[in-house]
Amino acid sequence: MTSFRGLLKYFTVAACVLCSVKTVSAASDSGFKNRTTVLLAGDSIMEQATEPSVDGFISLLAGRYSRSADMIVRALSGYNTRWYLKYAMPGIEEEITRGDYNPALITLWLGANDAVRCTSPFHSTSKNLIKIVEKFQAVAPDSKMMMVTPTHVGDAARKKFAAERTDSKKGLLDRSNAMMKPYARACVEAAKEAGVSVLDLYSHFDAMTVTARDKLLVDGVHFNAAGHLVVDEKLRATILKEFPEVNDLLDTYQFPIVSRWMKDDPYVPETTK
Repeated sequence: MTSFRGLLKYFTVAACVLCSVKTVSAASDSGFKNRTTVLLAGDSIMEQATEPSVDGFISLLAGRYSRSADMIVRALSGYNTRWYLKYAMPGIEEEITRGDYNPALITLWLGANDAVRCTSPFHSTSKNLIKIVEKFQAVAPDSKMMMVTPTHVGDAARKKFAAERTDSKKGLLDRSNAMMKPYARACVEAAKEAGVSVLDLYSHFDAMTVTARDKLLVDGVHFNAAGHLVVDEKLRATILKEFPEVNDLLDTYQFPIVSRWMKDDPYVPETTK
């Protein structure tokens, strides 16, 4: 049986589509356009965002823009910036060079795993992010780029997780909100040095009360449905502000709406002889 939340999500997305029909149809009257693609590079926070069961923000984006764009997800759970640069980027670069897709926008959301027990110095995180941006710019010079900072950590949930472990790491705190702060700052500085836009989600959530922000996480790290909704709203607002041309592409259907063909190519019964 379809859940109430599932129905609510469906009708919310449908309402967004219907509200945008006037704009979309006006932009689509010239006919077919090339399919827009958005590349989303990141770690498990982004990987879990593909899950419709938790209303993941990528699933929301894919539903909202199903008529206009494809979301290309290269999100790898557990990867830090060093591993992503060393092991993921060569394959992604090859995909783009080969022409598999030509992203209008690339979002880069890494750094949370660099902060796990501070195993990667935050100055290295900044350097790695800049190198990743440079590699993207080399193979996709016309793509817009946006970094997203590591987000906040729910300290109580991570302490509980550490206490309940049964391995040699029992009791060891893997990350904390305080640990994450310099890595978020490193991301902001990297974006500034690389000359790309940045969405500072850490500062956004950190400004909330501890109770309010922790309610948006399931395990102190990953978002629940309410958290994904906030991220979705912040991403769309940033795209609209920083990349209006990309926003226009997302709001433009790949193929005209059916009313055009109802007007221009109506069914005409064949005359019988």
